[in-house]
Amino acid sequence: MSWLAGGLAAAALALLLLRVPRRLIRRGQDRLARSILAREAGPDSYHLLTPAERFIGAYRRIPGVLGMNRSAVVFESAFEGPTVLPLAEIRKIVSGKVVSTGRRLFRDEVLRIEVEGGGRAEFQMPHASVYQWRQHLGRWAARRKNAGEGAL
Repeated sequence: MSWLAGGLAAAALALLLLRVPRRLIRRGQDRLARSILAREAGPDSYHLLTPAERFIGAYRRIPGVLGMNRSAVVFESAFEGPTVLPLAEIRKIVSGKVVSTGRRLFRDEVLRIEVEGGGRAEFQMPHASVYQWRQHLGRWAARRKNAGEGAL
């Protein structure tokens, strides 16, 4: 019977070790978003702001928030400076379950933004957040096309 208790204790510890870091990361992203919303005001404030993680390798990610204002898509994190992707330089937007390295995501989705000069940024987000990004970037692309700047 002691092996059963030991197994249950090990399973509980493993579950705790998997859940606690994720919860702490999510709380950090929420605090960062609140501070961004508190400092932003005026015409260039964010139209969309969601928790996201930027891929920096096949399995490495930096947690932060991804926002869109009138002129750029901006990723802000407590661990690095802001990554700014000007809307005028965006050439391709892709979303789905597969990262460019071939890794498949099961719960979340990836939003890949490619800019002029071959630069690329990939962000992991929940499905609902990617859906909101598709809507906002789709409206932006339609306005761009109607203004005569060409389609993506």
